[in-house]
Amino acid sequence: MSEIIQQKKMFRAVNLKDRSWMEHCRKNCPQEMTVISFPAVYTWQSAFGLTIDGDDRFYVIHSASDDGYYYPVGDRDACRACVRSLMTDSGPLKFVYVPESELEWLESEGFEILCEPATSEYVYSSRSLALLDNGSGTNYRVKIRHFSRDNEWSVRPLAFPRDTDLLLEKAAAWDQSSDSSFPSDRLAWLSAVKDPAALGFSGIYLETRQGEWAILLGYRSTERIFDQSFIKYSPGISRNVVPVCISEMAKLTWEKYPCTNLEDDLGNPGLRNMKMLYRPLFLLDSYTAIL
Repeated sequence: MSEIIQQKKMFRAVNLKDRSWMEHCRKNCPQEMTVISFPAVYTWQSAFGLTIDGDDRFYVIHSASDDGYYYPVGDRDACRACVRSLMTDSGPLKFVYVPESELEWLESEGFEILCEPATSEYVYSSRSLALLDNGSGTNYRVKIRHFSRDNEWSVRPLAFPRDTDLLLEKAAAWDQSSDSSFPSDRLAWLSAVKDPAALGFSGIYLETRQGEWAILLGYRSTERIFDQSFIKYSPGISRNVVPVCISEMAKLTWEKYPCTNLEDDLGNPGLRNMKMLYRPLFLLDSYTAIL
């Protein structure tokens, strides 16, 4: 294993066939962050230069943008053996998205540990987001009321491959109207819509009486967490459609998945404020280990 891992040329692109392998490895991992999941790695690989290696016990992601690795995912002993193998390479070594359970061991191996709030993930009560109690916060509920007051709208679930053509049509419309302020987000979105069934996505489609629309895509992240990954909408619609979509998706998932992950804020103050106003149950803290 060490001989393979040390040669970065062995790292390769993530493909659709990797889904079952990566999901198997995640079952043996204490890390609940969605960023290490198959759909996240697959859709963001072009944006961040992600490549993968490993065996039937674990996988490890190399990130060109981070100039380092995601902490290995899978059997603990295999993951630690991978870390030790990479430690034999010359030069600095960095792991991002380190599970809290491994911090003490990494410190004993000489790593410096940093907490990275900008890439911590926000996890909410799905029941609260579905408006079945008052746990989601006043700001969230007010925005939904304002949208419903100002718009006549309907919503329906998306299932794939049945709704793939509709998704592709709306993705193309969004891409034509987008100012591409966030090119990495655009790359991930366009990757997600190519084969949503193979990626395990489901979602909702919202349409107003005036023909404006919004789409939310998400997937099962863990046995208890559903991840809401992408929300895209037509340029003429109110941004209050965002909490409406979050709520409508939560109504479909809360009985099976008690928690909903709305991902990180990437250091954006406005996004961080919004996510905190929606009252998360907890944050999945993001740690970096540097040697």
